[in-house]
Parts: sequence; structure tokens; C-alpha cells
Amino acid sequence: MVQSVKTENDNDLFSVSLIAFWVKGSITLDDSFLHVNMPNTILFGLLPAGKNKDTSPLSGITNVYTSKSYKLGSIILGAIIMLLGFSLMSTSFFGALLAILIGAAVLGGGIKTSFTYERSGITKIIEFPFFEAQRVDQLEDQLTKKLAQYQDDRNFRKQSEMTRVQSVNNTANVVNAIQNNSTSVKKETIDESALSRNESTQDVVFCPHCGTKLKAEVQFCTKCGTKLS
Repeated sequence: MVQSVKTENDNDLFSVSLIAFWVKGSITLDDSFLHVNMPNTILFGLLPAGKNKDTSPLSGITNVYTSKSYKLGSIILGAIIMLLGFSLMSTSFFGALLAILIGAAVLGGGIKTSFTYERSGITKIIEFPFFEAQRVDQLEDQLTKKLAQYQDDRNFRKQSEMTRVQSVNNTANVVNAIQNNSTSVKKETIDESALSRNESTQDVVFCPHCGTKLKAEVQFCTKCGTKLS
């Protein structure tokens, strides 16, 4: 079983809200998994609400990229609120300042940086405020390099396993060849021995009277004189 060792540092923390910029989530990488623990946002991405947690194995992650998007509704609404704030400047300075700040936050919330990846065919999108764009690009580079390293390691392990299997098969073939050769030599030895015995049997005869072993070409028993037929 693959164990995941997850450690977090400041480089893994990302803001998710333009107003509550101190509220952060984390995206961490280890040798086997991508860990996501990010708050969700509401009100044009201004306030955090809820949480998105996901752990994805690197083996299932594909098509990693970042993108910039502009939500015209938020941008236009923010601009209108800012103009309203400027118009209130002569009557209420603090009210105008508050309206300008809210308008700027809404307008800035319409500029998004998205981090996207696919896991087993399912697209995952995480949105960040525009000021996190550079760090999100760095995250994309880190994940891309980690995926490339993971694929290289997996290909190396696969090639090593294929080499090992081929070596085992070659060894088995050599052993079988040696065994077959040994069996063939043994069979030839047995055949030669049997042939030698047959030839030896054919070269001698026995006297029917006294049983003396004689050469096949003699006509009389050398012991009892009996004529051999």
C-alpha cells in the first residue's frame, strides 16, 4: 500500500478571497498524491464559505494548466459601486471611502486565476484571486515536473520488470536445453549399450550337450566334442 507523507509550508498556502485574504487553503504535493484543502467562496468570490478537500493520486492526474478569466458582471458592478463612492465624496467621506473599497473588492473579484487538472477524466477547477497568479503558475510547474518524474519512474519500473521476466525465461530455456541434451546423451548411451550386448550375444553359442560357451564360428564343442549344428 502506498503511504502519503504530507507536509505543509508557507509556499503551499493560497488565499481564496480578495477581502478576507488572510483566510488560506493549501495545495501540497508528495511522491504519490496531490492534496487539496481549499475554502470555497461566496458573494462574487469575496468571502470564504465551506471547504473543498480532495486527494488525487498522481497516476490519475492529466492535463494540468492555469488560466486567467474575467467575470464582466463583477467587474461592471464593482466599477458602478466605485463611481457611486466617488459621487458621495462631497457628502460623506467615510461612506464614499467604504463604497470605493467595496467596489474595488467586487471589481478585483471579477479577475480570477484558475488552476485546472483532470483526475480520471473528471475536470477539477480551483479559483484564486488575481494576486495569487504567479504562485499558481509555480504550482503548475511543480505538478508538471512531479508528473513527469512519476511517469519516468513508472516506465523504469516497468522496463525493469520486463527485463527480469525475460531473464527468467532465458534461464528457464537454458535449463530445459541442458536437461533435454542430458536426456538425449543418456538415451544414446543406453542404445549403444544394448546394441553392444546384442552384438555380444550374437557372437557366441552354447554347446547343447555340456553347455560350454563357444564362439559362433566353431563347429565342434572344445570340451565334449559334440558337433554343433
